Amino acid sequence: MRSHALIAALFLAAPAFAHSPAPVSTPPATPAATPSTDPLDKMVCRSQETIGSRLKSHKVCATVREWKEQEQDSRETVELYQQRNQSTIPSTDPPDTPMPQ
Repeated sequence: MRSHALIAALFLAAPAFAHSPAPVSTPPATPAATPSTDPLDKMVCRSQETIGSRLKSHKVCATVREWKEQEQDSRETVELYQQRNQSTIPSTDPPDTPMPQ
């Protein structure tokens, strides 16, 4: 009889210990009172890989304008590092060697 009571108690308590997935946070909705006709204000969502994982990715949403700004910033950063790298590479030509004509 005790085993039936124990099993029933565990069965009734199981939902309390069940793991529920964490709630997914969604970005706040933008007010649609004034719809924009500018194509740069259109929302675009992209899937980006999670750093440190080969399989995970997450969804990132931004306007076309914001995506373009991010790409431009990235391009400028890469160019800056390339310019810095070129200025620190030593030349293989001896400094007193005249340039060939």
